[in-house]
Amino acid sequence: MAVNYSIKASVHKSRQCLILSAAIAVFNVGSVIAQTPTGATAPATSSPATTPATIPATPPAATAPVPAVPASAPAAPISPSTSATPAAVAAPDSAAQSMPPTKKNLIRPSTNAYNGSSASTLDLPNSNPNAKKNSGPTDPWKVVSVIENNPSYTVDVKYPQFDPIKGSDPSKLNDEIKRYVYAQIDAGRTVMPAKMQHIEGPKPLSYIKGNCDVTLYNENLCSMRVDLTNYAYQSAHPVEALSTFNYRLDKNQQFGLKDVFRPDFKYVPMLSKICIAFLSQGLDEEGVDWVKRGAAAEEKNFAKFQISKQDLQIVFEPYTVDNGADGYKFVPVVWDRLRGYVSTETPFHKLVLH
Repeated sequence: MAVNYSIKASVHKSRQCLILSAAIAVFNVGSVIAQTPTGATAPATSSPATTPATIPATPPAATAPVPAVPASAPAAPISPSTSATPAAVAAPDSAAQSMPPTKKNLIRPSTNAYNGSSASTLDLPNSNPNAKKNSGPTDPWKVVSVIENNPSYTVDVKYPQFDPIKGSDPSKLNDEIKRYVYAQIDAGRTVMPAKMQHIEGPKPLSYIKGNCDVTLYNENLCSMRVDLTNYAYQSAHPVEALSTFNYRLDKNQQFGLKDVFRPDFKYVPMLSKICIAFLSQGLDEEGVDWVKRGAAAEEKNFAKFQISKQDLQIVFEPYTVDNGADGYKFVPVVWDRLRGYVSTETPFHKLVLH
């Protein structure tokens, strides 16, 4: 009996110890959970070497002890329980956030934004088609400049000197052009002041400027105009002086408008009619009367002209066919309109064969 009682007492005492140990363990775990902030990590209770585990943001309603993670296994986030509130579970913003980070979808901040400092200078094909250099033939002449500086005025005039073309010899043509241009410059000198030493400020204030416009040059003919602008000190405005130069290389001489047409054809009345009709467009009665006087059928009204492959151009001085506000007037007459009246001489007849 004494032995049985002793065994029962021992068993009863062991049960009490086990219950007390379990109660203490539950109390310790509850205290740790209550003191740990939401989302913080709590150390495992099995051993100091245990890797900390992430505690989800759930209410501390669970009463069961947290199982220990073996020291050899890496810590893994604990999935939120089904009893967690919706606010405790963070939903992904997009599908990309739910994907594991890879080299393709990993987003990094652009810290070195392009500022243009390392722009490429490589020329790409057809990147600027308008900037292509002209690959056509160059003009068969060079430009010569007349430059003069003196106390009274300056001179800056450019004129052409032609190269041989198709066996032609333009040496006499070039000499004639040079003499002609210098004659126009000398005409401009007549309005220049003799002395300007009494003028304060930068000197000289007067000038003669100009260039030449070549409209036709071949083995037979040369046609161009000389455009000069003269300004004399204290004048109201610059004055433009335009003259035309027409030359036959086969005869080495200048030619006039009458040489372009057949000797038996009265070209002046026809050109007068064409020019009056052209210049009278859009004018009132007074303007038309002015044109009729300036372009009347008189040979002197058609002294200045130039030719090209496309047409014959008649040049009218300012104040002859209008009030002069628009300067010189040009009337183009296409060769097709003059086909039956042009001279049969080779240099001129070729103009109407195109």
